[in-house]
Amino acid sequence: MSNSGTAEVLIPRNLCLIEDLDNLNIDVEDLCSVSINWENGFVSELKPLKSKNKKPKNILFPRFVETHSHVDKAFTWVDFPNLESNYGGALAVNLEEHKTRTSDKVLKRVEKSLELAIKNGYRAIRTHIDTYKSQPIDIWIELFKLQKKFSSELTLQFVALAPLEFWDTSSGEELAKIFSSNGGILGGVVVPPFNKQDTSKFLSKMLLLASKYKLEIDLHIDESIIEPGAGIKVLLETIEDSKINSVPITCSHLSSLISLSHKEILNLGEKMAKKNIKVIALPLTNFWLLNRDTKTTQLKRPVAPIKQLQKSHVDVSLGSDNVQDPWYPFGNFDPFYMLSCSLPMLQLNPWERMTLSSIFLAPSRLLNLKWDGLIKKGCPADFVILDAQRWADVFSSTLKRKVFIKGDLYC
Repeated sequence: MSNSGTAEVLIPRNLCLIEDLDNLNIDVEDLCSVSINWENGFVSELKPLKSKNKKPKNILFPRFVETHSHVDKAFTWVDFPNLESNYGGALAVNLEEHKTRTSDKVLKRVEKSLELAIKNGYRAIRTHIDTYKSQPIDIWIELFKLQKKFSSELTLQFVALAPLEFWDTSSGEELAKIFSSNGGILGGVVVPPFNKQDTSKFLSKMLLLASKYKLEIDLHIDESIIEPGAGIKVLLETIEDSKINSVPITCSHLSSLISLSHKEILNLGEKMAKKNIKVIALPLTNFWLLNRDTKTTQLKRPVAPIKQLQKSHVDVSLGSDNVQDPWYPFGNFDPFYMLSCSLPMLQLNPWERMTLSSIFLAPSRLLNLKWDGLIKKGCPADFVILDAQRWADVFSSTLKRKVFIKGDLYC
């Protein structure tokens, strides 16, 4: 059968569940030598290699999950460059792109992005779509058609990235109704400086709307280096005042939290964990855009404090964010590009359990996928197999990969 096969591979120990632990050969970088078989698109057998002197020449990963992207504006850098490379410039150029935006242009970008993502090893993507009052509602009908078109190869989730006040209009209510039938997510931006009273009011409206239509919320929040934690503090207060605790909430960015004290971060993290708020750290765009003050030699890491939040039991995922647009000029919907850049700058060890969780397991939970990403008997045969024997090979620029979808070789 074309969707069946066998391989001798290395798998990160914290990404596989195997019964015969006593005979498992694990190297110094926590890579296990195993034999894996799959039939009819599912793993049928997973066992340690009998020969402990023979190390496999391939590393197997589950196909990846992208938690935060912007496929509607991907590859627009050529026509709309942000040569200042700062947040204000990105926002201004982004608004210029909106003036020429058409549904056809957006849909072409989306298709190009999804095709690349599948080829490079993604199995699921959550993407934000710029949303505004004058936008034709038909774009969403077409986007949900694309969602169905790619559904056999990729799980696709849409977040409507709109001004907060949009969700207090009839247009916002109409879109929420459409989302209730298609699984869309309400999005917005909470970045200081802002009016606390107005922000709280609109967040409360979002919570009511999401609760009414049983939707999720995903916010760009505290994507800054000023007023550390101002956005998340307002959000937590608003949730407490509203008494609405049933709405799943994701906080994307939270980069300014890194400027808080260790104790403040842990205290905020504990409050977020109690509200089951999930976090997406987005180091590439944050490092590129933020803290470009040429008057100081001090380099601050403008990114969510991943380790401290995890210590507070917050579920943290890593995401790529922008691809070749005014917000970030590089990237190509390749998970290994994101990892090669992000892990060294964040000082995250790829062989550690919590790092692997932020790359594979937490993203699967965030998107509420049926498969958690652990390689085990009975799981989908959805793999990326690399020509590699160690982590240094994984981050090599000469990476060779094979992508398997439901047991079939895709590329």
